[in-house]
Amino acid sequence: MDFITQIYPMLESVGFPALIFLIWYIYHQSQVKAFELIIKDNFEILKDLLETNQYHAALLSRIESKMDNNLWCPILKKEIS
Repeated sequence: MDFITQIYPMLESVGFPALIFLIWYIYHQSQVKAFELIIKDNFEILKDLLETNQYHAALLSRIESKMDNNLWCPILKKEIS
């Protein structure tokens, strides 16, 4: 009740819409912080996925070069040597 008696004069002077705006503003700020955290986590995940994709591309490039040089099959490797 003490809280209500302290808020009541403010409600009389600025009105109910200002109180609703204050509640909305506090809610909005908490949502912005939550979204910033989600975006930060998503960027870290994307960074890790990019590194994984680069690693896979390097491995595929090595396999492709071995196939082009006929070093893939051990039998062909013995015949070439």
